[in-house]
Amino acid sequence: MKKIKIGIIGCGKQAPKHISGLKKIPGIELVLADIQKDQALFLAEKERLAMVENSDDLFQDPSISAIDICTPTPSHAPLIKKAIACKKDFFCEKPLCENLDDAHEIHAMIQKSGCIGMVGFIYRFAPVFEIGQSIFNEIPSDRLNSPLGKITSAYFRIGGRGSHQLWKHSRKHGGGAINEMMVHMVDLCLWFFGEVEHVSVITNNLLRPTREFQGVQETVDAEDFIMAKFIMKNGVQIFCQADLITPAFTQFVDIQGERGSYFASIKPDMPSYIFCENDTDAYKKGKNNLAQGPINLFEKQMSVFIEAVRSRQQPDRCTIADSLQTMTTINKIQEEATNQ
Repeated sequence: MKKIKIGIIGCGKQAPKHISGLKKIPGIELVLADIQKDQALFLAEKERLAMVENSDDLFQDPSISAIDICTPTPSHAPLIKKAIACKKDFFCEKPLCENLDDAHEIHAMIQKSGCIGMVGFIYRFAPVFEIGQSIFNEIPSDRLNSPLGKITSAYFRIGGRGSHQLWKHSRKHGGGAINEMMVHMVDLCLWFFGEVEHVSVITNNLLRPTREFQGVQETVDAEDFIMAKFIMKNGVQIFCQADLITPAFTQFVDIQGERGSYFASIKPDMPSYIFCENDTDAYKKGKNNLAQGPINLFEKQMSVFIEAVRSRQQPDRCTIADSLQTMTTINKIQEEATNQ
């Protein structure tokens, strides 16, 4: 098996999760870099990995075939474009980038380059959501039918406490509940039901303008509560809520059909099930529990990326085209929120 050497840029909160997944895959060698050299050194020593003092070294090293980007959103586009220019495959944490113009440019670049590109929408790898996608993505546009019957309502919810990093609550750094939280649910909405026809923002608020970071009170300006309504091209109506004010992280999807319902969460302590009024080909009448089981989503995610790199085929999910679609919807939400 050919060894794949990957340069990881950014050694903050996300990098250890990626490392844990990549270490489980045979034939992977990792090298770290961070603009804060002490942070790269700390993680390199902890994980027993190599590091370089300047991320440019990763791009110039011919033995490195892929770049894993775990940095704040404003740096995504420049790093991705540099990776493509250097003929290196890349994995990037969500979102793809800050604005739609960069997203279109990256999409065009990767189509011409032959590089493999993937964006980290981790929820697409949760078994309960894979089941949901297999059910709802095949709804005929003229009937809106599924094993649960015609879909009558859908509610996507995610909430966290925030206050991890100051930049995540700063508009100029791409922070806020839309980019940090809602983007995950928008991606699931699109994966389940296809394209969005219409977006309307129900409420957009900054409920906690002052937050504490490492013992220091700071004034923040990015929204921390957002609720939007989507009308999908197939007619399904979705309500989507995201916030950075929930004390304990929560996340779930609640979809109602005329003959049953689907409730699922990435959280193992929340129920996930399909309820059917009658027996179907796949599910019995009544409540069908969807067991999550112990699974490392990051291992699954990074395995898909490595398989794409080795096969030279774009991944089966979380592609740049997927992210472009997600960013198009996020852009509509942001425009609507700004005009409120």
